[in-house]
Amino acid sequence: EDDFTEVNDETGEVEWNDYRPYLLVSSTSWTADEDFGILLRALEMFDKEVCRREEEAGDDGERFCGLVCVVTGKGPEKEMYERRIKRMTLKAVKIETRWLEAADYPILMGSADLGVCLHTSTSGVDLPMKVVDMFGCGVPVLAVGFEGLGELVVDGVNGRVFGDDKGLRDLLLELCNDEE
Repeated sequence: EDDFTEVNDETGEVEWNDYRPYLLVSSTSWTADEDFGILLRALEMFDKEVCRREEEAGDDGERFCGLVCVVTGKGPEKEMYERRIKRMTLKAVKIETRWLEAADYPILMGSADLGVCLHTSTSGVDLPMKVVDMFGCGVPVLAVGFEGLGELVVDGVNGRVFGDDKGLRDLLLELCNDEE
């Protein structure tokens, strides 16, 4: 058993946990082209809102799914963000940073419920290939908007576009607790 699965007492089989957290994946080169502060602030706000809703609902009320965020990659700003993550106090959100072998990356990506792309192009014209990875695995894409992104992600058609941490938080709240 873990956050995602549980053992059925009657059959002994491993099944999805009814309230399993959503798996959010983001890959990065940990450079200035990607402001991971947006994701971290959005996750903090998401966590506070989920905890508030759970407290408001009480013991017999509606339960809200948490979120596990796995950030893959390596680069110059990784240690800075890892220190920041360690200082965060979250209840409904877990954040992990991992370097994956090439064979493991598509397995993780294909297991994700959501993918977040924080790439903004300094030139305004290069497109984030991580979005193509997400499309290829059938993972819903949430991408920060920038000039040129519309060539790849069309908001509401093949992904969702946000402008800041609050916009990302709102999308996470909408998508992670949608009953459909």
